[in-house]
Amino acid sequence: MNYEQQSRARGWSLKGRVALVTGAAGGLGKAIVAELRQRGANVHGVDVSGEDLFHVDLSTPSGNRDMVAHVLATAGRLDILVLNAGCQFLAPLAQFPDAEWERLRSVMLDAPFYALKAAWPALTSSRGGRVIVTASVSSFSATPKKAAYTAAKHGVLGLVRVAALEGAAHGLTVNAVAPGWMDTGLMRGQVEAQAASRGLSADQVIAQFRAWQPGDRFIEVNEVAAVIGFLASPSASGVNGECVTIDLGASVG
Repeated sequence: MNYEQQSRARGWSLKGRVALVTGAAGGLGKAIVAELRQRGANVHGVDVSGEDLFHVDLSTPSGNRDMVAHVLATAGRLDILVLNAGCQFLAPLAQFPDAEWERLRSVMLDAPFYALKAAWPALTSSRGGRVIVTASVSSFSATPKKAAYTAAKHGVLGLVRVAALEGAAHGLTVNAVAPGWMDTGLMRGQVEAQAASRGLSADQVIAQFRAWQPGDRFIEVNEVAAVIGFLASPSASGVNGECVTIDLGASVG
């Protein structure tokens, strides 16, 4: 292996790094875990259910403290934190249930705050710590019936940017990714809700969603996971406070 190949390998590899991934049981979560493991990281997955994962309620401060404590007790360190847990509910604002507003906000905005707070000492003591948050194209746009999801995804970008500034002196980078439409369980739930409210079949809604995308296709979860793998790597040491949009260009139209 020549010098250029060695340099590229060092920048790509996560060997010796310990990662924690939330929302690890979902389609994107599984792809993120696989990507980080392929790069050599020791990955600990977290979700409310699923095999070989640490089960915890991320909507509470204690749940986030527990997951960080679990990783530190098991691996002795924490270098990479990927905050990927998400949920969805659709309803017009005037009929949006209070309980669903609280649930979505707590999972996608409160939980990243609690997780960052709990993991901060470990991340800032790690040489080149990394945080990556799964945001959304809804972080900078709006869609009817998605008040809670849109508000939470807007808010989490503010949290990312503050954490990026505060972590920079410690060599910690904090970034986000904003995927477009992916064919995951979260999207399928929206399809059913849209189909019921619009009098269409699920297949008709999916075809319509796909037709709205440049290239007439959805984003693959592996495409998003690859960007997260890069942001977690030594090669991304100069990228901080950014939100990388992964939507085939849909948001530029």
